[in-house]
Amino acid sequence: MSDEIPELSVADVAARLGQSDFFVFDNNGNARWKRSHVPGAKNLNAYNYDASELPADKTATLVFYCSGPG
Repeated sequence: MSDEIPELSVADVAARLGQSDFFVFDNNGNARWKRSHVPGAKNLNAYNYDASELPADKTATLVFYCSGPG
């Protein structure tokens, strides 16, 4: 776990899904996202996205995940 970026457990994420200040982003490729993703997660290309794809609320919690080893 990084000191700068906190990690959330699966239970933490599940408990907050649907809250208005909680956003989940799947950074996998579009094909993998279509096959399976966290309910409510938006697909976001981690290497090519626009700031307008992120919530305007700067106090919101943003969760990013992918299937990569990092």
